Amino acid sequence: MRHAPLGPRGRYPTWARRAGHRPLVLGHRGARRAAPENTLRAFELAARQGADGVELDVRLAGDGSLVILHDRTLARTTGGRDPRDVERLDRAALDRVDVGEGERPPTLMDALRWARERDQRLDIELKHDVSSRLALLQGVLQALAQERDAGDRLLLSSFDPLLVTALARAQRQVPVAWLVHAGQRWLRSAPGWRAVGASGVNPEAALLTEDYVAPLRARGALVYVWTVNEPAVARTLARLGVDGLISDAPGALLAALTADG
Repeated sequence: MRHAPLGPRGRYPTWARRAGHRPLVLGHRGARRAAPENTLRAFELAARQGADGVELDVRLAGDGSLVILHDRTLARTTGGRDPRDVERLDRAALDRVDVGEGERPPTLMDALRWARERDQRLDIELKHDVSSRLALLQGVLQALAQERDAGDRLLLSSFDPLLVTALARAQRQVPVAWLVHAGQRWLRSAPGWRAVGASGVNPEAALLTEDYVAPLRARGALVYVWTVNEPAVARTLARLGVDGLISDAPGALLAALTADG
């Protein structure tokens, strides 16, 4: 199938799957099945398993710093020991929080530095349940301004189409993906994804069929699928032509895809 030459895949070739190659594989919050999620340990383990990069979640701490955490509270990642709201804590307080096996929640700058040193890609999801999306947007853009070759190594994503639009309008060097899940009755097909400025769509694996993928690919969209943990599913999605797979167990998926040639 011929892709639109000036579409997002053409503008961000390092994020597009190369003909004859497997999809890129990103560790979902790192290799979270084997290490505490969204920590440098989980990121490093994903890299050692052969992942092409990691997906992570960024949100605001109470002092306006950018912290890598999925949830608004610490309850789940601390096993219920610490239910505090992240936005009530400054960086010094977060440095004393154990999110598993002695790991502390890293900052976005920590993750960017790690990715540069390890030559890894980052899919940075901006959480939309923050108290100030504008502050989160501005903080992420400021961090990106210091990154060289950002479009080759970084991908921004969000479930919020307004954040997608704001990210795309504020900067041109980094691709932006619209995240969608099966529970979004009206938005799960990401209608008008190009109109909101998206470079691609990151759909939940449950949505993926040939009929879903084909129109996106025909218009040049980047397609990164979450969360893919079963080798058989990975093989099916690879045959559909998706650009990337986001997995809790990147090593297992890579082994399956490599075995298929």
